Amino acid sequence: MMSMIHEYKVEIIREPGPNPLTGETLPFEYEKLTIEATSVRSAYVIACATFKLTVRGQQLRFFINGEEYFDESH
Repeated sequence: MMSMIHEYKVEIIREPGPNPLTGETLPFEYEKLTIEATSVRSAYVIACATFKLTVRGQQLRFFINGEEYFDESH
């Protein structure tokens, strides 16, 4: 059986926090992506591989189609 491909709206939020290498505080930032995938989990994995935010230990939050997504494998 073939899996259907859906379009997912992914918003990635970087919470403000310090860069452990420089001590500089990175501010709140977000990025919006449109991902074509076969599942919410697949959309999350693709978003993790393609987002452009700079992250140095800050917390990332993922929202897929308006709902916060938590990766249960971590």
